Parts: sequence; C-alpha cells; structure tokens
Amino acid sequence: MNEAEGQSKVKLQKTHVLAVFRAGQQAFAEVEGLRGLVLSGLVLNYLIFFAATLILNGLFYFQVLAPFINWLFGVGDGFWASVGTVVLWSIQLTVAAVISLAALRFSVELMSFWHQSIVKRIIKNFRQIEETTFSLKAWLAELKYILKEALKACLNPLLLLFVSLVPIVGLPLVFLLESHLLGRQSVVVYLESLTNPEEAVELRKSWRWVPMRIGWLPAILTFIPFAGWVFLPLALTYEVVGFTYLVEKSRTS
Repeated sequence: MNEAEGQSKVKLQKTHVLAVFRAGQQAFAEVEGLRGLVLSGLVLNYLIFFAATLILNGLFYFQVLAPFINWLFGVGDGFWASVGTVVLWSIQLTVAAVISLAALRFSVELMSFWHQSIVKRIIKNFRQIEETTFSLKAWLAELKYILKEALKACLNPLLLLFVSLVPIVGLPLVFLLESHLLGRQSVVVYLESLTNPEEAVELRKSWRWVPMRIGWLPAILTFIPFAGWVFLPLALTYEVVGFTYLVEKSRTS
C-alpha cells in the first residue's frame, strides 16, 4: 500500500500555539528515538550559530571597524582617541546584535534538513510511508535550495528593521510578518514531506492562516535580544514536532 492510498484525509481542527506545544510533549513521550534526533539537530544549530556569530563579528571588528576608527580618530590616550573608543563600541554592539540575529536565522533555516527527518520519524509512528531512494543529484539540489533560503533568511532581519521604522504601524507590522515567516516553517516542512502533490496544494490553501496562529510565540522571542534568540531554535523545533503530530493524529481520528 503506497502513501497516497494508505493515508486518511486530514481533519485538523483550529490550531493554536498552545495546542501545538502540548502535542509536542505527547510526541516526545510517544515517538521512539525522537528526543535524540531533535537533540542532535539543536546541537548542530547552536554550533553553526555561535561559529557564524564569532567569525562574522571578528571579521567586522578587526578588518573593517577598528582600522577605520583608528584612522579617523587616531590611537592613544588623547580626547579624540577616547571619543573613537566610544564610537567604536557603540557601532560594534549594534552590528553584533544584527549579525547575531542574521546568523541565527541562517542556522535555523539550515535545520530544515533535521526538521525533514523529524517529520518523517513522526509520520512513521502513525502510518507507513514510501522510503525514497537516495539520489546525490536530488540531495545537492535540495542543499542548494536550503542554502539559498538560508541566505534570504539572513536578509529578513535587515528588511524588518527598515519596516519597524515606519511610524505607528511599523512594529505591529514587523510582528505580524515575523509570526507568519516563523510559523510557516512548521507548515512547509510537513507539506514537503507529502508525496501526493494534490493533497499538498489543498492543505496549503486550507492552512493559509495557520502560520500566523502558531508563529506568534517564536516571533516574541525574536524581540528578546540574546536570551530569546537562544530559545528560538528550540521553540521552532517544538512547533515542527507538535504540528506534525497533530496533523497525523487527525488522520486517525
């Protein structure tokens, strides 16, 4: 029995972020091997995040900012040198925050590889699915796509920064866009696991508002510098787990 014949129709009720997190708890308790798979993905995510943050900040500081400030204000203990030090660290801390957020979005997007494995592991807990044969060409094409999406994700914080400067509606608009973008990851990774294109198109249309309903909590984390950013990959992975579990459970109900 193939996947298209064996799967039942999705009967997903109105989904919200708390229901997704509760379903994530159930999935971790029920699906064998899920915790280890999630943990390995999170470790890789944090390694990429911290490495990219340190390397990019180091390059900017030593190769760009420090030489420019020293040339402009001079070095030593004089007045202008002291002003230069204040300017240097003011710029560096601001740029470090932007770089950190961009590096986080890049590392989170690269977690799509792990998220796909997580989704398939949960689906197998409910039904049999057809195993795809490994193809180097397909794998390279997928890697190219994910890297392209990851680079686009790095630009999102910069674009949203400009949107936030719009008076009155700027910040609410940024929050709504972030909610959609972050919630969309959980939906897209599940749809991409389906081998029935017609079902994927149908579900994509019926779930057009789901990303907003489940993405507002991760969006809040993006507004909390550093501490919130550290918990963002965990929250997104939890949503992938919970959303997939809810959808697959709805097929059997």
